[in-house]
Amino acid sequence: MSEVASSDRARSEAGSAISSVSRPASAMPLLRERVRAADPVIGTFVKTTSPQTIEVLGHSGLDFAVLDAEHAPFGVESLDRTLGAARGAGLAALVRIPDHAPAFINTCLDLGASGVLVPHTLTAADAEAIADAARFGRGQRGFSPSGRAGSYGQIDHASYRAAADSGCNIWCQIEDRAAMSRLDEIAAVDAVDCLFIGPADLSLSLGYGGMDDPRLLEAIRAIAAAGRRHGRAVGLYVGNTGKVADMIALGITVFVCGSDQGFMLGRAKQVATDFSSAREKTSQPA
Repeated sequence: MSEVASSDRARSEAGSAISSVSRPASAMPLLRERVRAADPVIGTFVKTTSPQTIEVLGHSGLDFAVLDAEHAPFGVESLDRTLGAARGAGLAALVRIPDHAPAFINTCLDLGASGVLVPHTLTAADAEAIADAARFGRGQRGFSPSGRAGSYGQIDHASYRAAADSGCNIWCQIEDRAAMSRLDEIAAVDAVDCLFIGPADLSLSLGYGGMDDPRLLEAIRAIAAAGRRHGRAVGLYVGNTGKVADMIALGITVFVCGSDQGFMLGRAKQVATDFSSAREKTSQPA
């Protein structure tokens, strides 16, 4: 049975469990459904560990956030606080994990993460191992309903496992030369919801001159084509939305745009520039 069919059955079995938890928690499986349906979605990386950041982003209209535990100072306690804020704000929140350790994946999901963004996925075996760590139905993920994801033990165990699996996003980052030669085998893993392109690391791994190197676009096209061949969603990090329409035309439908730090710094620099210009105008002699 495919992951999609299993997910459909899980949603049916999990109906009573989902309705018994808060509205934001019940809304979270929608992100995986939209990704699987190739409905374009956009979110951002979160680099600061403040729960207020997540609460603010919950009012932004973004579809999701990715807490960056690979390149930002997230630990278990800060993930607990920020994922709790995401649950309260009704904002789907994935965690970009620092490595493929099953115990940490389990912890993130127990805390209420909507899934994981997995760096440096090189092979189909890597993708399968991540799925083993993330989905109860595969028989290897450790089970406890006592945390936030299990509504602190208030959900029937079988229903909780079904609901958790149906809402758990697995996004595998394609950012290495080694992965480029195995695109079809990785894309063929039905447990994977999205092939996510990390353009900076991919450019470095391929020996290109940076993210503006025209050869990188050809690599992005190749990944998008593999996604199309296997019915797999493809995602991409973008610094701004300027090229989103062109990327959607290639079949890329999941976008992570910038970060909370970038948003804050960009706006602050613009205010400083505008103020400097205004001050210069008023200081000029009449």
